[in-house]
Amino acid sequence: MSRTRRSSVLFVAFVLAFVPSRFAAAQEGHPLTGTWTGDVGAKHVTLALEWDGKNVTGTINPGPNASQIKTGSLTPAGWSVHLEAEGAEGKARIVLDGALANLGSPSRTLTGTWVEGATRTPIKLTRVDSYSSSNSGDLPRAIVYDGPRITLRGTVTSVEWINPRVRFALADAASRQPWTIEVADGATTLEREGYNARTLKIGDVVTVQATTSASDKGRAQASAVTLGRGGAQLFKLAVATPKVFGPVPRWPDGQVQLGPPAGAKGYWKAEVAEGDSANLKAGEAVALSWAKAVYDFRARTKFKDDPFGRCVPPGGPRQFLGPQGFQFVDLRTRVLVLHGDGNRNWRIVATDGRPLAQPADVVSSYYGTSVGRWNGDTLVVDSVGYNEKFWFHAGGLPHTEALHLTERFTRTDLSTLKYEVTVDDPRAYSKPWTMTYSMRWMANQELQEFFCEEKTS
Repeated sequence: MSRTRRSSVLFVAFVLAFVPSRFAAAQEGHPLTGTWTGDVGAKHVTLALEWDGKNVTGTINPGPNASQIKTGSLTPAGWSVHLEAEGAEGKARIVLDGALANLGSPSRTLTGTWVEGATRTPIKLTRVDSYSSSNSGDLPRAIVYDGPRITLRGTVTSVEWINPRVRFALADAASRQPWTIEVADGATTLEREGYNARTLKIGDVVTVQATTSASDKGRAQASAVTLGRGGAQLFKLAVATPKVFGPVPRWPDGQVQLGPPAGAKGYWKAEVAEGDSANLKAGEAVALSWAKAVYDFRARTKFKDDPFGRCVPPGGPRQFLGPQGFQFVDLRTRVLVLHGDGNRNWRIVATDGRPLAQPADVVSSYYGTSVGRWNGDTLVVDSVGYNEKFWFHAGGLPHTEALHLTERFTRTDLSTLKYEVTVDDPRAYSKPWTMTYSMRWMANQELQEFFCEEKTS
């Protein structure tokens, strides 16, 4: 799995701005939230920690004899942690001092000292993550292609025709080194362009122009694959579909249709690269110190811990920015959003006048709980109830379970959809901020089946 990243950051009391990027496990939400376990001497302990936007709170050994954490802090410089708790049932006060390590891992560690009364004990706690127990072996991860460009010539020894990235193995004739070559696009995208699983076969001789990975020996991402010597160039995508002009389609009562006109077909696709935030105004995304530090970490590690690299659904604005596009199905009392990049995932937007639920009353999910209303020709959608297991933006912007999105969909003509999203997450940002994108109508086409097929063991 790979991603070529081009991202920049400007901070004014922490200001975020980004350049177009490719998407490719991961740190999610506030670094201390979640359940941590480990041994203190001969006894096993469990810490359940939460973040309310100001303080770290929680319990030690949840249950009838739990110790409540009275003071908790995380200092982003060095990721140092300080926790204080009153001992259960009159037992000694507990003080924990340590530091986080492996921040990019869902099973990151907290190493330090545990002082209980007069006893000081070294500890190592590990954050418990649902992915850790459900997979054997290493989880899939993003390969960062940041090494020198090379030319390889050799014989294809295997082909993986999968999503989200096609890859093949190559025995380089000159160096005799085996290479794993990744193509920038997945099977679904390439099949739309006329390629198939027999386009490249075991035994074919190819010439590959590629960018290597500085950290993963024998891995490269192809910019061009040519069959034989002077043969056809493979996996070259065609020019974008030309814009089809026409008026905004409407229902008999005059309400805008976000889907295809009667008797037609089509879907929407972003006109920008997945992760482009060029329309994020400088000064808008003002983050809290921990969120700034998390973003800095993700950028510094070249976004290799992106959960999308292990097929986690792309929630938040990211759901509309993938290469497979998306589709609306308007049922008048609800709107279904079908995601081309999300393993046939769907999202339901209730438009029957119900109020927006409280986050505490819904099950946290990747797409949240949504209600919508029409404001003239604009569908306004409010969503809450997000979990922290995904990156809601490919550029590595952090979020918490307090995330509230307000989305505005405005179809200005047959082929143009304006998408504006306001992000309100008081636990991560000091004020709401907005991004805008333009979507293009892909006329006379249907969403193709797409399943993310990265290996998980």
